[in-house]
Amino acid sequence: MPVFAHFHDLPNQGERRRAPRRALMLGAEAGSEPVTIRDISLTGMLLETTTPMLVGSGFEAELPHVGKIAVAVVWNSGEFYGCEFEYPVLPAAVSAARLQSEPAPGQPAAPQNALAELRALNEDVERIAARLDRAIGRLSGD
Repeated sequence: MPVFAHFHDLPNQGERRRAPRRALMLGAEAGSEPVTIRDISLTGMLLETTTPMLVGSGFEAELPHVGKIAVAVVWNSGEFYGCEFEYPVLPAAVSAARLQSEPAPGQPAAPQNALAELRALNEDVERIAARLDRAIGRLSGD
């Protein structure tokens, strides 16, 4: 399930940082620092990149249905980096990111009607999640 992305450095806006801030952009367009997302879950993702990153360093990722989210590198092995999101994301965000992936070698691309069905299911999940949030808010008195 590789999803292609790229890093780009964010401008320093008068902040005193020791290292440049990076943003991860999903999509097949190549940036100066290519990245392959090998796996993505509700709490993090596995990246493959030649861009060196230190454990404990962070960057921003822009995910569908989430927007920008802080990500921290929690481990690495060679060109593979285990990363953790600042907070768990909705299943809809994971599904949407996976829909941007290339099909596995030897597997045909999903037909358009299957993509439409997945998008409709994704919308249903988002509506249910919003209803759950409202119900939990009412129960907790928020």
